[in-house]
Amino acid sequence: MENQTWDLVKLPKGKRALQNKWVYRVKDEEGGKKRYKARLVVKGFAQKQGIDFDEIFSPIVKMTSIRTVLGIVAAEDLHLEQLDVKTAFLHGDLEEELYMQQPEGYEVKGKEEMVCKLKKSLYGLKQAPRQWYKKFDSFMMEQGYIRCHSDHCVYTKKFEDGSYIILCLYVDDMLVAGKNMQEIKVLKKQLSESFDMKDLGAARQILGMRITRDRKEWKLTLSQEEYIKKVLDRFNMQDAKPGWDSFGRPF
Repeated sequence: MENQTWDLVKLPKGKRALQNKWVYRVKDEEGGKKRYKARLVVKGFAQKQGIDFDEIFSPIVKMTSIRTVLGIVAAEDLHLEQLDVKTAFLHGDLEEELYMQQPEGYEVKGKEEMVCKLKKSLYGLKQAPRQWYKKFDSFMMEQGYIRCHSDHCVYTKKFEDGSYIILCLYVDDMLVAGKNMQEIKVLKKQLSESFDMKDLGAARQILGMRITRDRKEWKLTLSQEEYIKKVLDRFNMQDAKPGWDSFGRPF
């Protein structure tokens, strides 16, 4: 309701209302804390191309771009901050005429027969990632950032003092690198004024990789130890012994 995602209307003749469901998840956070999440998800598998959606696209920065940016961060001793967009897909504006049943447990009394006419996207809709990206891309252009030609999820901006900011977008996760911390704070403020943001501070983890920095030695290390442990647990191989090649290296 705060986001003005839909209006309650009577379902027009010839139209159908998409179903939805609540998805519950317990998310492990840093320090062993757990966060309980409930998300309303549209059953987008019932959408029909050309009627309910047209183009689809998911904004994911290339892994080579992330490694390149992290290399620049280490070589030039840049600040590296991380941001998260809360309910990112809810920010996208819909271009199609879509209707959805009222969410379970939140039906309006006396208006149970009415449906939700969607004004903004929801998780589960096939066009939701693309609409979020269009909204974010438009915002970055308004702030004077330039989109990278080889990776449309990387944005840069140069300042008069010679400093610059690089932003990498992976759906709703952002890495922000820059020499001037004050300029980074300005960007954070601009983002918070347009989107519901969570400032995670100095980057410690991205895409399951733990980031460790030694700024005195100009070093930045990536570790996928936690990811490897999850894979081993998934296939019940947590007690497996490592193998060694002829050079004495584990594989």
